[in-house]
Amino acid sequence: MVMLKHILTVIAVGLVLIGYHPQSLADSAIPDNFNQPAANLITGGQPSQADLKRLKAAGVSKVINLRGPDEAVAFDEQAAAEALGMTYISLPVAGAGDVTVDKARALYQHLQGDDKILIHCASGNRVGALLAIGAHDVNGKAVTESLAFGRAAGLSSLEPKVQAVLSGQSQNK
Repeated sequence: MVMLKHILTVIAVGLVLIGYHPQSLADSAIPDNFNQPAANLITGGQPSQADLKRLKAAGVSKVINLRGPDEAVAFDEQAAAEALGMTYISLPVAGAGDVTVDKARALYQHLQGDDKILIHCASGNRVGALLAIGAHDVNGKAVTESLAFGRAAGLSSLEPKVQAVLSGQSQNK
């Protein structure tokens, strides 16, 4: 009987673990097309005006846009965010050449405090890239942990660039 109880407990724990992924911890008010790699951090691609309203309702008070001024958007995002009472910050990252330690440090300066923050670019790839670099450079995380954090935030095709930056940082430390 004790053995059966133990087996059932192991099965129940296994089923819980199978269903677990970081998004399952996310606030249900956050639109599905965004990631929540940390409690006060929402990441992803270009939000719509409706997304901004939902994110404001979910407690987001600051929007950091990594898209450049040459990247067309269907509405005035800054005006929309500010009309909702959100702080809006533009920190343009112009592709892989702009994925640098300096840009990551600049981003991490804006992450100070207790604000719930949305960081976005077109797809989330640049967001994840800078967050991974900053996790290593600013927060001292191991390269593997930094890359995992970046992936959770949206890092994809820029991963080789991030790995090159991180390996250069590791050699300099």
